[in-house]
Amino acid sequence: MRAFFRTTVLLLAMVPCSAMAAQPICLSKTEATSLIAYALPQAINGTAKRCAASLPADAFLRSSKAPALASRYAGQKGRYWPKAKPAVLKALGSQGNAIAGLPDDTLQQLADTFVEGFVAQRIAPKSCKQLDLAIDLLSPLPPENTAGLIALTMDVAGSADPKLGSVSLCKDGR
Repeated sequence: MRAFFRTTVLLLAMVPCSAMAAQPICLSKTEATSLIAYALPQAINGTAKRCAASLPADAFLRSSKAPALASRYAGQKGRYWPKAKPAVLKALGSQGNAIAGLPDDTLQQLADTFVEGFVAQRIAPKSCKQLDLAIDLLSPLPPENTAGLIALTMDVAGSADPKLGSVSLCKDGR
């Protein structure tokens, strides 16, 4: 379960950006949920690319359902960006300050490319079957529900074992 949680957080919560920060980051529930919802399409695409060779032909991520889900989620990305942007910049730490003045289009392209590429490179192929099942199970949900469940899982798991990641939900409402 721990390995699945780590992979899910990596996949859908854009944890990779936190690796660039010097210190662990603390996101509000709104920031975390918005960041996750914004990153879902690229995370799904990156996972599908990484896992294609590891999954059977009838797997969700190898079917036309995965690109359809990513497209459905991508259609709503614009509404999540205003609250995801501060979380992206916070996750980048001091590098976030250096790029904060870039136009939103550019920041979004950088975030999108980073998430998809990072996920495609970092997912362990042995996790692909579990991720395929998780994405399939979550696929009927709208992005805000999927993101909310992932943020809740991060919060619960992080409370149980703080070593699970360097992204946590703030306890003081920040």
